[in-house]
Amino acid sequence: MNQRRLGNIAVISAIIIFSLNFISMKYLVKYIPPFGLIFLRFALASIFFNIVILFRKEKHIIKKDDKKKVVLAGFVGIVIYYCFQTIALIYISASLAALICGLIPIFTLLTKVFIDKRRLALSELLIFLISIVGVFLVLDMGLKELFSSSEIIGFLYMLLAVLSWIVYTILTYSLQNSYDTLTLISKQFNASTIILLIISIIDLPKMLIAFKQVEILPILIGNLLFVGIICSALGYFFYIYGMEKLGVEISSLYMNLLPALTAIISYFVLDEILNTKQIIGIVIVLICLYVNGYIDLMKAKNNTPNTELQKA
Repeated sequence: MNQRRLGNIAVISAIIIFSLNFISMKYLVKYIPPFGLIFLRFALASIFFNIVILFRKEKHIIKKDDKKKVVLAGFVGIVIYYCFQTIALIYISASLAALICGLIPIFTLLTKVFIDKRRLALSELLIFLISIVGVFLVLDMGLKELFSSSEIIGFLYMLLAVLSWIVYTILTYSLQNSYDTLTLISKQFNASTIILLIISIIDLPKMLIAFKQVEILPILIGNLLFVGIICSALGYFFYIYGMEKLGVEISSLYMNLLPALTAIISYFVLDEILNTKQIIGIVIVLICLYVNGYIDLMKAKNNTPNTELQKA
């Protein structure tokens, strides 16, 4: 099997895992309080990564000057992002959460425009505005309902999650050239797990009640292992491996399938039924994401003539 085909399989596997992550987290948050759930998830992921690192021949140590940045990036991209995302899932469907999460490339574009202090191109403005229209179609509410519904709370939490992920990306980008992916993410996970342990103490009584429900205990443990090890560890590495084989631009185009795939799985697993207006909204957002991804791909090709696209 050639390397490119392996890359395609790896990225598709990662997207399926990430889609199932929203479904699994939606189920878990019904029984386990948010802070306790996130702590258990990343405690499992940290244990997994530390075991993997234990058997590595090469040992990498974070420099003293970078330790604060690693902890800060982990706090923003893991503690804050997943706290906001998990709380959002209490109020909104898994498919809507995935759809808003899918807008990260567009919000990242707007952030770069702001940081670079350049004028927003007409095409970029249109992509942003049309994608927002698509999201509101999926919400399927009038203005009066929107501001009186609990769904707006979930929507705002997901927006905060998206913004925190963009900050995390910026913080992590400056570290990526100094450390390999496994070292960087394992150290971020370790720092975040310690912070989450402290925060999750307030959820301890509710967590104990959840795990006393013997009839659902096997399902809870199974889902925790899935989000902790499969989603947080293997899913990420499948995506990184695929990105190395295909390039970041092609992998990002694949990643745009996440909202649609989550909506399809949610329909069969969680009985989240979408009406015609909501389906149209998802299609609009997908088109915006692919147009945005295609523009990035063309820019990358123009900037790297006669060479293969390099990973980020």
